[in-house]
Amino acid sequence: MEQLIAFLEKLKRNPNVRSLDEAPTVQAVVLPILRYLGWDTDNVFDEVIPQFAVQGGKVDFCLRANSNDVFVEVKRPAEDLDAHQDQLLNYSYRQGVDLAVLTNGLSWSIYLPLKKGKWETRRCYTIDIVEQDSGEAASRFMELLSKPQVSSGQAVKNAEAIFESLLKKKTVEDTVPQAWNKITSEPEQALVNLLAEVTRKMCGVQPEIGQVKEFFNTFGGRFQLLPQDDLPEEPKPTKVAAPKRSISSSQPPIRRITQDDLIPHILRSILNHGGKAPKETVQKDIYQKFKDIFDQPWYQELVAYGVPRWQHNVAWARNRAKDRELIKPPAESGRGYWELTELGRKEAASHI
Repeated sequence: MEQLIAFLEKLKRNPNVRSLDEAPTVQAVVLPILRYLGWDTDNVFDEVIPQFAVQGGKVDFCLRANSNDVFVEVKRPAEDLDAHQDQLLNYSYRQGVDLAVLTNGLSWSIYLPLKKGKWETRRCYTIDIVEQDSGEAASRFMELLSKPQVSSGQAVKNAEAIFESLLKKKTVEDTVPQAWNKITSEPEQALVNLLAEVTRKMCGVQPEIGQVKEFFNTFGGRFQLLPQDDLPEEPKPTKVAAPKRSISSSQPPIRRITQDDLIPHILRSILNHGGKAPKETVQKDIYQKFKDIFDQPWYQELVAYGVPRWQHNVAWARNRAKDRELIKPPAESGRGYWELTELGRKEAASHI
């Protein structure tokens, strides 16, 4: 372990590593690390097998211990690893290999190829020699790729434990904003009572419950968080937004359109563009259709993530349509695009 940590520190301090080609990366980085992990790199017949033949091609190395195989694909440090994961994981899946590694020497992505889901979701961990603490990186190397751990089958169990932990973390990260939005849009009585009680303590006057509920009805949208795939790249309105206007007490009553009312118009806009369109195109269509409403100062106010309220509401209307299986999730349509499902096409056609 101490020797591996020292070697990783040496790599981290050497700027020449980043300019290596693939073959020198193998010799100067990958094979030394494998030796520190207990692999006999000279045993090219039974243990560290180079150019291992698989159906349809070859992988750079097959690490074999006690009939447990690990596929390793090596690229040069300047290479984008994500562009090469499909081929490695396809080979690994077809060969029934439990553990696969894609590395450019400095970054080591560890995959569980036999897990369900898209290729990118099967990555359980990435060891980053440059960014991580060398002790932490060495510890991960030992538990996921050392020969004793691979030989006993414990390496796969360790990888699966990390994978499940990350999956739970991702589930919580995705669900907490949804739970928050539900609380702010449909507040439970306990939250209403809490706000009423804090208000009483601050001003000495007990508010009516109806007043508190009206507060949530009026301002709930301001507290809500946009769906992750609809977050703006920059915290500013899109080009189709009119300039923000100041709000004065003499403004006329606000004319509104609900998120549910927006859904048929969103569906129809997408359908008019062939069933799939960039979200900016759909937002522009909706803005133009309701320009007289969206030009009101209330709809031009910047809310969560620095977007105007009208755009925030359009994004959430689209999210509701997705939950009703009228619009495909980003994983299917592609980030930045809104696409109708078959059910969504029928629904859109019914509104024409």
